[in-house]
Amino acid sequence: MAYSVNYDEAAEGSELIPEGEYECIIKYAGENATKGGTAYMGVTLIVRNDIDQPCQNRYIWHNIWQKKEPTPADVACSGYSSKQINAVSKAAKLPNGKSYDSLADWADDLKNKIVRVTVEHDEYNGKTNARVKWVNESKCPDCQHKWKSIADVPPEKPNNKFQEVPAISDDDLPF
Repeated sequence: MAYSVNYDEAAEGSELIPEGEYECIIKYAGENATKGGTAYMGVTLIVRNDIDQPCQNRYIWHNIWQKKEPTPADVACSGYSSKQINAVSKAAKLPNGKSYDSLADWADDLKNKIVRVTVEHDEYNGKTNARVKWVNESKCPDCQHKWKSIADVPPEKPNNKFQEVPAISDDDLPF
């Protein structure tokens, strides 16, 4: 087996993202759980590359945890903090008053939305982590972010609108 070192294919950005404010695009949102079984809503953000800012194309993860003592408003959000869910919704400019049949539908609506996040470092169990402290509306609403590869582009929601395809005969084909 022959192998050649290629720096262009080297992994980048394994170090902790610096504290600061970042313009981001939401790649994915959905429910997940820790190894210990604690449920959380994970929002995967990508630092936009269409704006002059550090850490372009780096990932930032924002976790919204289920509340130990949820209010009625939290229960409507499957036990997650309704204040945090609404803050993300407002920052992403989801329509005020829009209803969702499920939290999964809400998470799906977040894909490709742009937000501005403030990242701070905190220490947990002796390890320093980057944590999203605030999620706000973007200051740069004209998004021209270019995904690094086609695999990075979040899939669009199916519209479930089928169109009738006209029948084609062999005479219509050029071969």
